[in-house]
Amino acid sequence: MYHKIETLNEKELKKYQLEQINKILSAVKHTPYYAGKLPEYIDSFDTFAKIPFLTKKDLRDAFPYGLLSCPKEKLVRISASSGMTGIPTLSYCSEYDLNEYTKNEMLHLSHTGLCKNDIIQCMMGFNLFTGGWGCYHGSIGLGATVIPSGPGNTQRQIELLKQLKARYCFSTPGYLQHLLGNISDKDWEQMNLKIAMTGGEPLTKEFQKLAKEKYDIEIYNFYGMTEFSTHIASECNLHNGLHINENYFYAEIVDPETGDILPDGEYGELILTNLKREAMPLIRYKTRDITRIIPDKCICGRTSRRIEPISHRLDDMLIINGVNIYPSQIEECIFKCFSSVTNYLIKINTKNAIKKLNIDIEIPDDIINNENKINKLKEKLIKTLKSYITITPALNFVPKHTLPEIQGKTKRVKYI
Repeated sequence: MYHKIETLNEKELKKYQLEQINKILSAVKHTPYYAGKLPEYIDSFDTFAKIPFLTKKDLRDAFPYGLLSCPKEKLVRISASSGMTGIPTLSYCSEYDLNEYTKNEMLHLSHTGLCKNDIIQCMMGFNLFTGGWGCYHGSIGLGATVIPSGPGNTQRQIELLKQLKARYCFSTPGYLQHLLGNISDKDWEQMNLKIAMTGGEPLTKEFQKLAKEKYDIEIYNFYGMTEFSTHIASECNLHNGLHINENYFYAEIVDPETGDILPDGEYGELILTNLKREAMPLIRYKTRDITRIIPDKCICGRTSRRIEPISHRLDDMLIINGVNIYPSQIEECIFKCFSSVTNYLIKINTKNAIKKLNIDIEIPDDIINNENKINKLKEKLIKTLKSYITITPALNFVPKHTLPEIQGKTKRVKYI
């Protein structure tokens, strides 16, 4: 059964969202950051589009309480963006917010079929990063049983999957790759794992396809941000874009350079606005994530707008001798050429004026000592990479378990 908000017609939805935006504008007008910067009321989305963007720098400049729109006494949780340096990017939640986020997570998790009596093993972090908390609260809200295993400790994860028979898991794509690559055929026979939900970093279609064909694991892509303390969009069973929960978020796509709003179907930067949040509503926040609004409606029956899976973040772009490259492009090429998941590391040599791109890739034991197979694989991969990124990297094949083990969010790029 769908939530009512997922099947509203466009006119009803726009009316609701405009009402919620005006409530948010009223709620934040007395905060130190927003005071005097916002209109009292907007009568259209054209007027709303004139409000300046909010950036991560603004969040840091407002540290620690410049964006807080409720009394500190009402706060029940403070989160911080993962991988932060210097002044942290904080996210505040009141009890109202946590209750609403639980409802939001329940909606997204229900897209996967998760329900009462299911078991889900959550391999996301339970720390300042919000990764595991949404899965935890949303799963319990649906009546499921949660195993909060957290990230890493792969052999222990495998034993839990064998012993407790979880049908679902939640992980970053990178850690799921690592996990699948370390499960033996004998282990698989003792497991019940069928559905994986991934978030925290881009999921490539090639890995999603490989997981289904080789491991019979159906992966559902989730998109969220610590700044919003919850997930924003997720796939339905058709895997044709991520449905935005438009009960909680208003989404825009803009040209990253000019800030102009782009029509549905064109790729640009995702801009998000909270529609329900008490402690820290964000208005027209620049996510730095590149995607597009899919123009047509999903045949699943939901009328909520969908975004393409995030192709890359503007912050993740690598510039190698004038060529723009994203790590997700390299991953797509690797999984096009490999019949099973593998670990890899992108290394950028910056010691000379001309940068060099090196990729270390773990290969299976049955290939590592076969020079003919290695040469054919290397030739195929170099050809594929060159067609995607236009430059030829240096490939270094290494035995399994040579590269650093993935723990939580994946660090695929190293500067040397």
